[in-house]
Amino acid sequence: MCGAYADTMKGLVAVDLDGTLLDSSGKVSPRNIKAFCDLRDAGYKVVPATGRSWRESRRVFEVINATGMAVTSGGSVLSDAATGKTIERIVIDPALVRRLTLALLERGLLAHLLRDHDSSCHDYCLVGTGQVNPATEWWLKAHEVDVRRVDSVDDLEKLGFDHVLRVGAVESGEVLAPVCAAMREQFHGHANMQSWSAVTSNSAIGSETHLLEIYCVGTDKWTMIQRLRDRHGLSNDQVFAIGDGLNDLIMVREAGVGIAMQNAHAELRPLAKHIAPHHHDDGFAHVVEHILSGALSAQSVRSSV
Repeated sequence: MCGAYADTMKGLVAVDLDGTLLDSSGKVSPRNIKAFCDLRDAGYKVVPATGRSWRESRRVFEVINATGMAVTSGGSVLSDAATGKTIERIVIDPALVRRLTLALLERGLLAHLLRDHDSSCHDYCLVGTGQVNPATEWWLKAHEVDVRRVDSVDDLEKLGFDHVLRVGAVESGEVLAPVCAAMREQFHGHANMQSWSAVTSNSAIGSETHLLEIYCVGTDKWTMIQRLRDRHGLSNDQVFAIGDGLNDLIMVREAGVGIAMQNAHAELRPLAKHIAPHHHDDGFAHVVEHILSGALSAQSVRSSV
């Protein structure tokens, strides 16, 4: 458990979960738990920033005793970390949800619709008659999320197209890469999308199974982090962002102190001001030690932590 909070806020530290705070087995090491608490006790607002929904994150939040806000669902939701209550959200227009779902079905994919659990009776709706990818089956079971399954868009009409935060699919990278490219062209200016490695039962990073994630334009982790920064009257130099994946790219690039893990995606590393050790070597704890010592700041030169 963390100790007493400091009286003044020194800064905001946004930290990704998978591939950053979590180790290769998807757990938070004792050293990283202590580092999380040390930061908070020293007067920093520590904000988990994850592609996971709140339900998919809640066990991690319990382990680190997360309080205050968390950026969840890829930046589409600002959640109360302890209760899961949605504070702010960015949903996809229902008409666009319908078009995106149809486009995935036409390409032979099973559409995954993530909804805001605080407004909907379920977390995911899987649309289509195709087989569920084993990685999806494992993930949904492991995180105990509520799922609905329908065969077609017509069947989905009964559940509605509202409260959808993300539309996506799970398949091999070989299958999803050309789909992502084609849909970027088809929905240019109407949606943001990316295809990248998924977390599976035996691979935290670098899996051949990929996610296609589609959000409303302007939806990313940095959007919500900026809102928190401004709400607390902090300067950008007081914002630290630590991550490893493509959905961390904007926050690492834009934060006053952007930090990429050694295991980070190749597109992310050149944009970071500092490189932390690998996530399975407690890279987050190394970063925290440098923040607390004053060695890591907006004024420090590019380095390996």
